[in-house]
Amino acid sequence: MTFPGFVKIAVNNLLGVCHLESSPEGVITIADGAEGELLDILSSALKFSYELVQPKDKGWGNRKDDGNWTGKIGLVQRGEADLGMCEMILTEHRKTAVDYSYPYDTLQMVFASKAPSRIPQLLAYVYPFSAELWYTLLALFLTIPFLWKVMFKCNVSVISLFGEVFYTILGRAASVRLTKFHEHILLGTWVVAVSFLSRSYTAVLLSFLTFPLQESVIREIPRLSEAIAGGKYKCLTFEGTSVTESLKASPREYVKMIGNAIDENEWFVTPTLEGVGRAIAEKNTAVIAMKPYFEDHYVGTASISTDYFSVHHFGIIFQKQFCCKKVLDRKLSLILSGGLFEKCKRHYQFRAHLKLRANYMERFENIKALSVENISGALLMYLLGASVSLIVFLIEIFLPKLR
Repeated sequence: MTFPGFVKIAVNNLLGVCHLESSPEGVITIADGAEGELLDILSSALKFSYELVQPKDKGWGNRKDDGNWTGKIGLVQRGEADLGMCEMILTEHRKTAVDYSYPYDTLQMVFASKAPSRIPQLLAYVYPFSAELWYTLLALFLTIPFLWKVMFKCNVSVISLFGEVFYTILGRAASVRLTKFHEHILLGTWVVAVSFLSRSYTAVLLSFLTFPLQESVIREIPRLSEAIAGGKYKCLTFEGTSVTESLKASPREYVKMIGNAIDENEWFVTPTLEGVGRAIAEKNTAVIAMKPYFEDHYVGTASISTDYFSVHHFGIIFQKQFCCKKVLDRKLSLILSGGLFEKCKRHYQFRAHLKLRANYMERFENIKALSVENISGALLMYLLGASVSLIVFLIEIFLPKLR
């Protein structure tokens, strides 16, 4: 059967896939995107011309309560368009309204959130040790002088012993006079332990100062689900897609919870570069979409999850009564087996790789020699200690005179 010489194709704007542009006369064209190139190849192979139409709601398609469909699915179902393209997910639910072509792509559905920002370098002096270790060191600092006072049986005050403990932590030798063997064992083990701790702290601190730390972000789906359940996070997706249905149909309960939360709270975002960019820039906000979308447009500004919700197949949709399904599938199969669509995808993947590489190299370009700003925390502590010492010194001078 001969393929029609003219068809109407329902499309949606999605950067990297189908970047739509509209002329002053209202004519829609695909200016950029892998599926735009695929459409050009198909039209050349099957020798047809086409007109692009976009649904008023700019959605992909969901079933309404009255049985009708929205978005591109609705346009094709009602006969207002012959075909539908631009990242159409093939699901059993949609198959009740339209037919599918041979799948031409498979992608992972992931989530992305705001890229981690750098931790202030003033706090870098705290991060080499965990909170538990700091508490342990504080407890030791408060108890060791009393232990020494009892076991050394020296005539030194406890306050002086606090100073001795502090000096050993800083790497200085202790001036406590010892006479018995067990006293040397006790002091020696303490000196070895604090020497190891202080050198470990120095090594880790230098790495933090030369390569600044970044905040921890959620990159796993179970953690995202827990954050949403606790009211700490919200999760958005494109309106008019089948993402929520896919999540709610998942056998994993924590994934179902995310889908229900999106549906109940109407957490949707417009699939534009600006709209998704604003959503990702918000704190404690995640956006669900296909992995290449984030890799192509939000490298450096978005943190992409390490796991994925599901794997989806993509294809062309058409009316149930469409005449030439076999002809379209045959040509599409030849295009895929010849690697033409893979070549189109690789073009945009290479562009994403260049962006990722540039961002990766930029991180290393920021590695510089230590500056005053890097050691601001240490300088602040020194000035604080010097100020306290000066105040105590002045008190020691003037207090006897006042008396």
